[in-house]
Amino acid sequence: MKKIIDTIANWLFALNERKERVGHDFTTFMKRGNNSMIFGLILFGLFVGYVAFDLFANYGSLWIALIPIVLFVVFIFAALITNSYKDKLKKHNRNPRMKLVGLNLDFNKRVFKRIYISLTQYEYLDENMTSFQDFYNVFVLDFQDHDSSLHFICTQPQLKYILKKFKELKTGISYVSFERSEKVYHKGNLISAETLSKKYNEFPPDHEFEDRIDSFFDFLGDI
Repeated sequence: MKKIIDTIANWLFALNERKERVGHDFTTFMKRGNNSMIFGLILFGLFVGYVAFDLFANYGSLWIALIPIVLFVVFIFAALITNSYKDKLKKHNRNPRMKLVGLNLDFNKRVFKRIYISLTQYEYLDENMTSFQDFYNVFVLDFQDHDSSLHFICTQPQLKYILKKFKELKTGISYVSFERSEKVYHKGNLISAETLSKKYNEFPPDHEFEDRIDSFFDFLGDI
């Protein structure tokens, strides 16, 4: 009987993990780029199509049925123009002295491979969302040369400490650099340097975690 109960419990545990994984993947997908807006427009478009069909069925006039469709098209253009304007305004207001081309860390793939394996082994970095090539691209190449990004699943205070280790590898890199790169995600959201610092001050990681992360980078002293 105990074996049957344990088997059912394992099934339920696996099912719950699968549900959380699907939820995490969906949330990450929706928050990437303009996916959430596109998904919302599709749903709204289906509703508009239903309204147009209903108007045509009730009044038998194509012109009346086209009214919600025309309004929907105007709404789409207005939303796209507004979104584009906000992006341009944001870029315009950025300090040109903080222009960031890439992190451009000067290490070979062997170095990053060891760090990547350690981070994914302890599940601080999501290897399903971040391949090793993504990891290498973000830290070494110019941002315009790739579409890679990093997806961390640790706590924000832990992430701040991890980024601190990379920050120490090159003069001029700051937490703001990671934020402005728009290449670093924490559980589906682009990171904020201010939020990372705030969370770190409220809930700093324990010494065991810090020692473990330090060990991931200790071998760099031998290079």
